[in-house]
Amino acid sequence: MNFELFVKIIEENHLNVEGVLVHRDGKEIACHRWVEEAPRAIYSVSKGFASIAVGMAISEGKLRLSDRVTRFFPQAKANARWDSLTLEHLLTMTMGHAHFSRPQSLTEAFSYELESEPGTCFVYDNTCTFLASAMLTKATGLKLRDYLQERLFSPLKMGEPEWQESSDGYTIGATGLMLTTSELSLFARFLLQRGNWEGKSLLPASWIDAATRTQVPTNPPETDRDWDLGYGYQFWTCRHGAYRLDGREGQFIIVLPFYNTVITINSNEADYKHILWAVWDGILPLLKN
Repeated sequence: MNFELFVKIIEENHLNVEGVLVHRDGKEIACHRWVEEAPRAIYSVSKGFASIAVGMAISEGKLRLSDRVTRFFPQAKANARWDSLTLEHLLTMTMGHAHFSRPQSLTEAFSYELESEPGTCFVYDNTCTFLASAMLTKATGLKLRDYLQERLFSPLKMGEPEWQESSDGYTIGATGLMLTTSELSLFARFLLQRGNWEGKSLLPASWIDAATRTQVPTNPPETDRDWDLGYGYQFWTCRHGAYRLDGREGQFIIVLPFYNTVITINSNEADYKHILWAVWDGILPLLKN
């Protein structure tokens, strides 16, 4: 696969992409690196791994979407509206915050006011994923990272990745996972295969189907291509029948089921939206041929 146009768009626009991999029908069809591959922070792409962990815990009967935060953390009842907050609200970023937040502990998270009733308003927020991670730990007795080690990281041969913890010892969940572009690609192929890996189902396909389709509208104040098409359980719905995960410096997992293709990217670029648009302009046309 010759994707010189994608490389040209990246370089002419001085976008700090480190590496890109394209897999189709289970085979690597394109690869380009600007920086030698090494584990790096993948920021909010981490949220997708948290979603998969929650799905696994639900399939094991240890969690339910309807579980309230206060079931595991009764201290949250002291704040108005917290008693009605469920795991599903957290996964869909509809907990009721008015602004993005990144708590470093449960005490800090529970100090926040919920300005709207849970389930009524989408606001992208690290607190949601952090609380979901904490709920999983209470339900399983394992930190989110440790829970995924046996169930995901080891079967996919992703090693033992580092994942940042809060000051009170929970996996942050929303960010802080360290992976290479190739390791992102392993996870992306697991998603494309709807939880199946080497002939074994690691997670019911129904969870990936639900997590990656629109569960709530996003409706940002200003229309923004690919960010105004809805949100699932920690995954973005986007154009071309795709869904994705993205991180703040241009880390991407893009899954295109119609083309049986996944694209993974690591970058160090604040203007990361243009990287996604370069995928649509420089890679997608090649998949259509």
